[in-house]
Amino acid sequence: MSEVSAKDRSGYRNSFGSTLLFSGVQIYQIIIKIVRSKFVAMLIGPEGMGITSLLHSTTDLVYSATNLGLSTSSVKTLSAAYVQGNQHNIAITIIVLRRLVFLTGLFGMLVCACLAPVWSQQSFGNDDYIYAFVFVSVVILAEQLYKGEIALLQGLRKRKSLAMANVVGQTVSLFITIPLYYFYGLKAIVWVLVLFQLLTYAISKFYTKSIKIEKVYVTWKQTFSLGSEMIKLGFFLSLQILLSHGVLYLVRNYVSQTGGIEEVGLYSAGTSIVNVYLGLVFSAIATSYFPQLAGTKSNEEMGDAVKKQAEISILMFAPIVVAFIIFIKPVIIALYSEKFLPIEEMLYWAMGATLIKATGWALSYTLLAKAQPAYFFYNELFAKFYTLPLTILGYKYFGLTGFGIALLIGYSIYLIQEMIVVKKMFGVYYNYSFWKLLLILHIPILVSYLAKNSYSVVLVYLLGSLVLCVTFIYVFYELNKRMDLVSIIRKK
Repeated sequence: MSEVSAKDRSGYRNSFGSTLLFSGVQIYQIIIKIVRSKFVAMLIGPEGMGITSLLHSTTDLVYSATNLGLSTSSVKTLSAAYVQGNQHNIAITIIVLRRLVFLTGLFGMLVCACLAPVWSQQSFGNDDYIYAFVFVSVVILAEQLYKGEIALLQGLRKRKSLAMANVVGQTVSLFITIPLYYFYGLKAIVWVLVLFQLLTYAISKFYTKSIKIEKVYVTWKQTFSLGSEMIKLGFFLSLQILLSHGVLYLVRNYVSQTGGIEEVGLYSAGTSIVNVYLGLVFSAIATSYFPQLAGTKSNEEMGDAVKKQAEISILMFAPIVVAFIIFIKPVIIALYSEKFLPIEEMLYWAMGATLIKATGWALSYTLLAKAQPAYFFYNELFAKFYTLPLTILGYKYFGLTGFGIALLIGYSIYLIQEMIVVKKMFGVYYNYSFWKLLLILHIPILVSYLAKNSYSVVLVYLLGSLVLCVTFIYVFYELNKRMDLVSIIRKK
């Protein structure tokens, strides 16, 4: 334990605790969504789910086009004010944030309501749902206000309140959804969507109300002047999201034209497993990691935060990846059916790329937290110039497996790109001990993959379980070395 200072141990514990807390929140939210979806399917059937999906997809589209990425960009501004400890600046930033999210949310709501006849025709082929779209437009305003309050909690490092706001919001949504659908069936769809978003906003507001904020006066001119940086960063974030959706659209179209609709379904199922179940950990990490980076005062402090988070990330991901590789077949069958087993080989490669992705991802957030907004966008734009051709070529020559291979190669190139860019801009880089750890953690992943392709099913699960146990022991040893995990467990 002596090689890790008390300050470093505290940093590791903070990263690990945040990741663990918000991973738990994400898992809970997924469970609630699964339970809710099950009841909804039974109570309103495929027709009701279809109507809900079409209403949701429209509000999501309008929200994405009008929110200006403020839920992320505001975290950077709030975190910087929080680190300075200037209560006056914090109060001004909160007022500016709340005004901006209200204006953008109101604009999105008006766009949705005014174009209700268009949405009804495009989605349902008739005018029967015009009033439904007018009413659900409230969802866009409520969601933007909710995201503003969540950003406030995130930027001010109110981790427990942030976790509780998410957990309570999802739980309440479950208890209002089931009775309304039970008593009113299809007629409750619009009311459920609106009430859910209004309640989650009210709950988030409850948790931010306890934050003491200095009373200040801010003119509307000051609002737009001070909020310009948030809007600028948010604009480039929105462009980056739009870019990602565009690439996904092109890939799906290519697969549809060359392989057919069934291949698109298989590809979507595979990417869903990777993005949803591993993505929840990335999302959990970002919740506390981004404001932490935004609040660093020097490149040295930022580099230390990057290294600690990257180490915690790959240590937490390693056992998950090994478990997925060993048990991926029953996982696919449980989540979908045996018809989706053709994505098995694709997922081996995709899961194998996870640690590399986490390593590059930790570096890329420095651009979002500290660089000019345009730099982050151009960095991601450049990555699309090689990831899109790699994805299409991978599918062309190797079928569905090619998608996994393309991910592995793409994330490797992306890591090299981030290493060059971040070192040049901030002087931040990974040291020898990190690369050694990354290499060691890839050994059980490689062994698991080779075992899957070399032995009978029974031997695979036996050997795989052994490899998984060894991986857990090694990960526990490394985490304990960094933050004295044994003493934390004893205290708990």
